[in-house]
Amino acid sequence: MKIVKYIYVSIALVVSALCIVGCKVDSKLLRYKEIYSEKPTTIYIVPTIDQAERPNKKISDRSYNNQLDVALHYMPQSLQKPFLAKGYYVIPPLASMEISKRDSLGEAHINDTIMLKHFAEEYGVDAVLFTFIYKWEEDEAGWYVYLEYFLKSTKTYVTLLNTKMRAGKYIPLGFRGTPTLSPRDASLVKNLNLDKPTSQRALLLDLVNNYVLKDLPWTNRTKDFEKDIDENARFSCMEYYYDATGVEVYRPMSVEEFDQDCFLLNNAEK
Repeated sequence: MKIVKYIYVSIALVVSALCIVGCKVDSKLLRYKEIYSEKPTTIYIVPTIDQAERPNKKISDRSYNNQLDVALHYMPQSLQKPFLAKGYYVIPPLASMEISKRDSLGEAHINDTIMLKHFAEEYGVDAVLFTFIYKWEEDEAGWYVYLEYFLKSTKTYVTLLNTKMRAGKYIPLGFRGTPTLSPRDASLVKNLNLDKPTSQRALLLDLVNNYVLKDLPWTNRTKDFEKDIDENARFSCMEYYYDATGVEVYRPMSVEEFDQDCFLLNNAEK
């Protein structure tokens, strides 16, 4: 199994390199031109919109559902870290959840200009982050999640970031077939009191959130603002994989490929 896994990773690395060479890569100035122009500094993170299928009929499904619930609850905390690292202000996740409950704005929608205007006027927010979890799946090599990110301006209502990700993480199994822990997994278990499967899911979300959002430009609050305009931006639709050796492997995907794997194949199975 390990040999097959390493072969897969090697092929993925080669494919990634070929795609990087053969596919058009936008500069950050082109990909994030609205961010450089508008200079947002304060971000509001909407509670993640969970659209993943949840089996609820069997008692045995409760453990699985609980894993997804806990990982989802961890998501806002994970999302704020890359923003903070780039110099943005972030409305604290607990405050964001309380605001969402108190303001009763209904279900979050990326094109709801009334909601975006409300955040700008009431809380001085420059941009709002929407995240969607569409699907979880797993195989003998690891666990995967399909996500989409939208960062919307509260000034012009334009989309500052839109990225689709199929993210995966290699899950080593112990003698009895239960997941074992990497040092980063073990840290989550210790700090957040999570069980092993839940910690693996939470760490996968943490890894991909960091991978997507750390690509954002530095804010104008930092001395590094506009110094990264000539750097290559990440692709807007990607497959990401955290392999057995701790290496991040990625390749661009087409939107059609993402949609087929995430939605069409899922519907065909039902």
